[in-house]
Amino acid sequence: MVIFGGVFLRGSDRLPPELARPLMASSAFAFVFLMMLNMMGNQFSFDRSGFRTFVLSPAPRKDILLGKNLSMAPFIVSFMLIVVALFQFRFPMRLDHIIGVLAQIAPMYLVFCLLGNILSIIAPMPTASGSMKPVKPKAATILIHLAFVFLFPIALAPTLIPLGIEFLLSWTGTTTWVPVYMILAIAECALVVWLYPRALESQGNFLERRERRILEIVTTKTE
Repeated sequence: MVIFGGVFLRGSDRLPPELARPLMASSAFAFVFLMMLNMMGNQFSFDRSGFRTFVLSPAPRKDILLGKNLSMAPFIVSFMLIVVALFQFRFPMRLDHIIGVLAQIAPMYLVFCLLGNILSIIAPMPTASGSMKPVKPKAATILIHLAFVFLFPIALAPTLIPLGIEFLLSWTGTTTWVPVYMILAIAECALVVWLYPRALESQGNFLERRERRILEIVTTKTE
C-alpha cells in the first residue's frame, strides 16, 4: 500500500477522462483480489486437522462456505474502500460514478468468493503451521492455481458491463445525461446478491463430495 500508494500519488497531474476513472478503480479492485487469491483460493488449508470438524458437522456445506466468505469480507472490502478513497482524492469522480463504483464492490467481491470457493475445493494445498507456505504441493495443483490467476480477470469482466454500456452510449452520444453506470451497477449488485446463495448451494454440494479428499490433503505432513 505504501509503495504503490506513493507512486500513485506522485503520478502525473493530468486527470484521466471521466469514464476512465471508475475503470481505474475497478482495476485496483482486481489487484486487491489478485493479492488475496492465494488465501481465498486455499481456504481450508489453514484449518488443518480442524477441518475434520466441518466434515463431522451436520451444518449445511453452503453455510460453511458462506462463513468462510464472510470472514474475509472485513479485510478485503476495507482495502477496496481505501482504494475508492484514494482514487476519489487523486482523481475525483462524479457523484453517480462514485456511487456506481461503491455498488460494484459487492458483485465483484461475491464473484471473487465463488471463484475462491471452487479453487479451494478442487485444488487444496497443505500449509505449514504458523505460515502461509504450501508444503510440497503437487505440480498439478500448482498449475490449477496458475490457471485460475489467468481465468480470474475473465470471471470479473462481466461485472464491468454497466460501465461498458455507459461508455458505448457516451461514445455514440446517446443519453449521456442519464447515470447509466450507476443505475446498472445497482441493478447488477441486486442480481449478483440474488444469485450468490443459489450458486453457493451448488458449491456446498460439491464441497460435500470432496470434503474427505480435502481433509486428507490439508492434514498431511502439516502437524
